[in-house]
Amino acid sequence: MEHGAQFTKEQGPSTPTQAMHMRGIPYAEAIGSVLWPVVVSRPDAAYAVGVLSQFIQNPGQAHWEALKHVIVYLGCTKDLWLTFGGRTKTLVEGYCNADWAGQKHRHSILGYSFHMGKGAVSWSSKKQYHHRVIKY
Repeated sequence: MEHGAQFTKEQGPSTPTQAMHMRGIPYAEAIGSVLWPVVVSRPDAAYAVGVLSQFIQNPGQAHWEALKHVIVYLGCTKDLWLTFGGRTKTLVEGYCNADWAGQKHRHSILGYSFHMGKGAVSWSSKKQYHHRVIKY
């Protein structure tokens, strides 16, 4: 995903012609096809797929173009491996980060990755929901 890319529900179809065009695009199927590789072995694309999957019910052309970019990226990098730390002697390491409400919906997206040696063994990327405190 391009650095600084912003995706909103307002980028969905706004005219009947645009809606008809997007009905012919297999957006949900494409999200499903990249979701499994991301969950199983591609933590490098977890953030992008998480953001784009939020628009599965009403995707626009901008969402579709970004998803095609992710698919091309996954295809072009299928023979590469993601490693952190190079030749580290550390047995277990963990990394985490958040985008600090970088998208228009104003919820932070938190990601983490845990490694044993040089291999990632657990990772996640999720939108954080803000809970309202109700006082009685």
